[in-house]
Amino acid sequence: MELWSPAHIKTLLPAMVAMLILSVALRLLLGKKELKIRMIPVQIIAVVLILLEIGKQAVSFSRGYDLYHIPLHFCSLLLFTLPAMAFYTGKYAAQVRAVGTAICGAIFWLTAIYPCLIYSAGNIEGFFTNYLDAHTVLFHNLAMLAFMLMVALDLHTPAPTGEHKLIVLFLTAFCVIAAVMSQLLETNYAGFYHCNVPPIEEFRLSLQPVIGYWPTQLIYIAGLTAVHFGFVIGFYCLYKVIRKLLAKKTPAAV
Repeated sequence: MELWSPAHIKTLLPAMVAMLILSVALRLLLGKKELKIRMIPVQIIAVVLILLEIGKQAVSFSRGYDLYHIPLHFCSLLLFTLPAMAFYTGKYAAQVRAVGTAICGAIFWLTAIYPCLIYSAGNIEGFFTNYLDAHTVLFHNLAMLAFMLMVALDLHTPAPTGEHKLIVLFLTAFCVIAAVMSQLLETNYAGFYHCNVPPIEEFRLSLQPVIGYWPTQLIYIAGLTAVHFGFVIGFYCLYKVIRKLLAKKTPAAV
């Protein structure tokens, strides 16, 4: 189970350093500006992600369309949560930013810890020759940059209570939809049809002859749903700690 391939080390690692430098520079430049100004870099990323996705769907349709390209993957949530966070300014803006930050943060840490699970060395090699490969690499790198900017520019101030329940409700809705569609379309959305982590997939397959296919799938789906909850909430808690540490040093304008 390879976490980082040589191709990821050569490309993603330098990219993360560049993202960090850019985030620090923007914090120095915009850190004390009002929120609508600090939000501009994330608004730009949100628009770029949508344009990239439109391009992906167009390319997929031109090739006969692959059901895997339906945006029901965990990372696809960013297509909905990031634009909402970036542009919505209504009554529930704080709640929308909480969900957006939690999802983006989870994608950041998952990509940083296990990039081979997120996109392959083959995607990196095909970056300049295949749009779908380029989309995969760009999408997840921009997601990482978006989270760094959320932290650096203090784009969301966590509330004392209530946010975790909201995030769980959002994740519950996603997991139900992704799990059901995975079974109906026999397509691996968010890992709900089969597991891309070899040891877990081997265990899932070994369980099927013992208790049957559907009992195995239900146990697997329940376990994966719990992993989604734990991962997102856990790293959102980490974000809150980082946010507090940064706020003590240079509080940003509201």
